[in-house]
Amino acid sequence: MPGKKRDRRREQGGGAEDAPTARQLLHWATGDRDAEAEALAEAAGDEVSEEDAELAVKRAHGDLGSEEPAPEGDVATPADAEHVHEERRG
Repeated sequence: MPGKKRDRRREQGGGAEDAPTARQLLHWATGDRDAEAEALAEAAGDEVSEEDAELAVKRAHGDLGSEEPAPEGDVATPADAEHVHEERRG
């Protein structure tokens, strides 16, 4: 399970909206990244596409090259997906 990084994010002002959903954590734990990205896209809101969520999940798992920004935790959050959406949009 995600550990201190997730707890630290909450202490720094992140609320429940920044926390992964139970469904996303289940898929994270089983390694089903496609389902994890789908759950993240649903949690992040209408503007975030599944492609945005997939990229956020890949970053959180460390699947992208070193030129990509390091994630704050080992599970992508809705805020991470929204950040990817903004990057891709502009």
